[in-house]
This record gives sequence, C-alpha cells and structure tokens, in this order.
Amino acid sequence: MIGTAGGGSNGLSDWKDSSSSHCSFSGVTCDEDGEVVSLDVSYQNLTGSLPPEIGILSSLVNLAVAGNGLTGTIPLEMANLTSLKLLNLSNNGFSGEFPGEIVRSMTQLEVLDVYNNNLTGQLPDGIATNLVNLKHLHLGGNYFSGEIPESYSEFPKLEYLALSGNSLSGQVPASLARLKKLRELYLGYFNTFSGGIPPEFGLLTELQVLDMATCNLTGELPASLGRLSNLCACFLQMNHLTGNIPTEFSMLSDLSMLDLSLNNLTGGIPESFSQLKNMTLLNLFVNSLGGRIPKSIGDMPNLRLFQIWQNNFTSELPENLGRNGKLEVVDVSFNRLTGTVPENLCQGMKLKSLVLMNNLFSGPIPEQLGGCESLRRIRIQSNFLNGTIPAGIFNLPELTLVDMTQNEFSGELPKEMSGKILGMLALSGNSITGRIPAATGNLQNLQILSLDRNRFNNQLPEEIFNLRSLSKINISGNNIDGGIPPEISNCTSLISLDFSRNNLSGEIPRGMDQLKDLNHLDLSENQLTGGVPSEMQYMSSLTSLNLSGNKLSGRVPNSGQLLMFDESSYAGNSGLCFSYNGTCSSQKAKANAIENAGHKTTTCFSTLKLVIIVLSLCYQLVQCW
Repeated sequence: MIGTAGGGSNGLSDWKDSSSSHCSFSGVTCDEDGEVVSLDVSYQNLTGSLPPEIGILSSLVNLAVAGNGLTGTIPLEMANLTSLKLLNLSNNGFSGEFPGEIVRSMTQLEVLDVYNNNLTGQLPDGIATNLVNLKHLHLGGNYFSGEIPESYSEFPKLEYLALSGNSLSGQVPASLARLKKLRELYLGYFNTFSGGIPPEFGLLTELQVLDMATCNLTGELPASLGRLSNLCACFLQMNHLTGNIPTEFSMLSDLSMLDLSLNNLTGGIPESFSQLKNMTLLNLFVNSLGGRIPKSIGDMPNLRLFQIWQNNFTSELPENLGRNGKLEVVDVSFNRLTGTVPENLCQGMKLKSLVLMNNLFSGPIPEQLGGCESLRRIRIQSNFLNGTIPAGIFNLPELTLVDMTQNEFSGELPKEMSGKILGMLALSGNSITGRIPAATGNLQNLQILSLDRNRFNNQLPEEIFNLRSLSKINISGNNIDGGIPPEISNCTSLISLDFSRNNLSGEIPRGMDQLKDLNHLDLSENQLTGGVPSEMQYMSSLTSLNLSGNKLSGRVPNSGQLLMFDESSYAGNSGLCFSYNGTCSSQKAKANAIENAGHKTTTCFSTLKLVIIVLSLCYQLVQCW
C-alpha cells in the first residue's frame, strides 16, 4: 500500500523496514493469529489510489484512510472485507460512483463515512437490507444527485444520517420518520429539495440535531416538531419557510440552538419561549417577524447569541437582557426598536459584539459599557442616542470597531485613549465639540477615523499623523482651524483624506507625494493659501482631487497625475491659473497692462508737475518786473 498510495512525506516510514513484522507497523493492529484486524492510516499525507490489494485483508474490522490525498475510484475488491465494522474514507479525493455492492456484503458494518470526496451519481440504493447493524451513515460533501431513496428509512439501528452538501433534489421522504433511533439528521446545504419539512418528522422522538439549512425548503414550520423532546439543535436557516413560529416549539425543553434566519417567517416571538431554559443561540434575522420582543427573552438563563436583525420588531429591548451574565452577541439592527439601551448587556463581562444600528433608540449609552472589557465591536449608528460617550469605551482592551455615526451625541471626547487594537473609530454626524484629543494618536492600529459633521474646533493634533496604519481619515464639516501639519506625510497607508469644509489656513504641506496609495484628497472649502505643490504630480494613485473654495494662487502644475483633473477640482481659487488654457498668459498680460498703466500715469503726473513748476516760476518773474 505504501508503494501505491505513499509519496511525499508521511508518517509511515516504518513500513519500509521489511525485516519488521507487519503487525508492528504504524496504524496496523493484528489479532493473535497475526491477521490484520485494524488499519488506520488517517491523516498521513498519503497520495495516489487505494490499491485493490486492500481486499486481501479479509479479517479487517476497521479501515480508516481519512484525511489524505487519495484519488481514483473505490476498488470493488473491498467487497471481500466482510468482517468490516468501520469504513472511513472521508476527506479524500475519491471520484466516480459509490459502488453499493461492496457494502452489501459488509453485514457487520456499523460506520460508513465517505464525507468530503468527489463521488457522483445517485446515492447507493438497496443497501439497508444488508446493513442491519449500521448506526452511522455519512455521504455528505460529495456530488451525489437525484432523490433520497425511500429505502433509507429501513436502517433499523441508524442513529446518524448525513446527506448534506450534495446536489440532491425531489421531496424529503416522510418515510425517514421510521428511523426510530435516529439522533442526528443532516440534509441541508446545496441540496435543492421541493416541498417542505415532513410533519411526520415529529415522530423522531430520539432526534437531537435537525439540520436542514439552505436546501430550498418551503411551507410552514410543522407544529409537530414540538414533540421532539430530545432536540438540542435545530438549523433551518436560509430557506423559504413561511408562517409563524409555532408556540409548540416552547415545549423543546432541551433546545439550545435555534436558527430560523433568512426565511419568510411572520408573526412574533412566542411569549412561551421563556420555557426554553437551555437556549444559548437564537437566530431569527432577515425575516418579516414583528411586534414586541418578549421580556422572556431576557429571562433565558443561558442565552449567549441573540440575533434578530432586519425584521419589523418594535417597542423596547427587554430591560433584563444580559442579566444572565452570559450574553456574548446582540444584533437587533434594522428594526424599529425604541427606548434606551439596557444597562445589563455586559453584566457577565462576556459581551463581544453589540449591534443596534438603524433603529430608534434614544437616551445615553449606559456607563457600564465603558467597563465592558470583553467588548470587540460596537455598531450603534443611525439612532437618536445622545449625551456624552462614556470615556471608558476608548480604553477597552479588546475593542476593534466603534461606529456611532448619525446620532445626537454631544460633549467632548475624553483626553485619554488607549485602545491598542481599535481599527475603526466612526463618530460622524453628531454634535461632539472641543478639540480632537491628542490621545487619538495612541490608537496605534487605527485604520479608519471618521469625525466628520461634528463641531470639533481648534487645531489638528500632530499626534494623529503618527498613525502609520491609518487608511482613511475624514474630519470634514467641522470648525478646525490652523494649518495642516506636515507630519501628514507620515501616514503612508492613507487611501482617503477629507479635510473639507473647515477653517484650515496656511499652505498645502510639502511631502504629499509620500502618500503613495492616496486616491481621494478633498481639502475644499477652507482658507488655504499658496500654490498647488508641484510634487503632487507624482501622486500616481490619486483619482479624486478637490481643492476648490480656497485662496490658492499661482500656476497649477501641468504634468503627471494632475493632468487627470479639470478646472472643477480648483474652482473658487481666483488666484490660480492654468497654462494649458492660456489663463496664466492672460493673467500675466493683465498684470503687465496694470503695470504699464501705472507707468503711464506716473509719467503724465510728472509732466503735469513740471508744467506747474514752470508756470509758477514765470508768475514770480512777472511779479519781479
């Protein structure tokens, strides 16, 4: 086998020692008679094909070659392995149709796993009659097509059935409900079934996992699923399911994960969900659900992930949400929720992601969030939140993203900031005042800084321009004055820079050509003076330039990248001229004309003065005579 399937580096180097007993080889187990009863060479970097000689090992009980690079077809000689209890060919590259005849003789087989190969054709049919001991059947992650055979309901001991990740079609057989010992059923992902979930599945009383996600299901959720008293996980997301969430689901006392997201469900969340004491994950996002969020959601003692975004929920979030101390993710964005943000969301210091954007929340951010050291993402933009942002938020050690744009926050930002891994700080569209803190320069991993449309004033702190990772900065629409610090050339990762609509003065700093990746530059509507720096012609990535509405003067460089931009990029700068359209010549001629006119005026004035002096002398002479 090593000669055929070996190749490259693998963990079977001891197989090459012909002087050793085969029973001492890695992955080989023998019985008392020296017969090989187990061969496990999983994850040994094997390549090539599975040799037909494998059929010689007629005493094999376990055969596992999972996680290698084996290809080719499955050899028919494996039909000789009549004592086999476990056959694991998963995570390889086997192709062709699965030869059902090889397993019909394996009457002792308990585990058949060919997950994640390249097998094609229809699912092997007619095998249930022979495989009376089969408990685990995994045919998922292949390219099987056609319908699920009705005969798959005839495995008397089957506990695990996985057909997900294929190209199966047709209706899901209701007869699968006859698999009375079934504990896990996986039918989703890339299969495109017609019809819905058979109501008969409510008879699978031993079922613990039901996964039929992303397989084109239609119709309503069967209320009969509420009888599955042992169900722990139910994944039905990304289908076309309609109707209400059955109140009978509240009877699933062991249910810990329920994902009904990305369907067309209507109605609300049943009040009786308070009975689901083991619930850890509740995903209902992207449906047409609405109404109030029941207070009982906050009473779930083990809830960790609560995601209901893009629905029509109204009213307030439950005040007790997070009080269980286990909440990690909250995403209720794109609803019509009102009221204040609950104070207890991070009571257990486990909250990682808080997403409340695009709602109607009002009031201040709870001060408690400023001490939530587990928090990684805050997205609360497009609400009516107000007050001062808690200072502690800018010092949270795990925080990577803060987006509070389009709210009504006021007051000043704190003078201390130490968020070492904060990558995005977006506070646009608020009423924040005061100076941009110099401590912003401590946010050494900051990539996006958006402070536009606020009421910031005073000068730009130089410390900001020591942020070497900064790719986008927008402080437009404020009252910033003073000059643009020359240190801006340190921000060599900048892609977009917008300082428009402020009171910036002084000249455009030299060294802008060091911003090699900058493609958007907007300094419009300020009080900038001086000329357009000639080195800007070397900014080869620049595709958008706006210097309009300033007090710039002189000749606009007519070369390099600046040739891309027309006069609209410089509008409202009366002192600028363009050599390519003759305006610089016209301005020079005008200046010369003014100079010449001044010279003529001086000459005429001098002549007139001389005449007056002569007449005065003549008058004096007449008087003397």
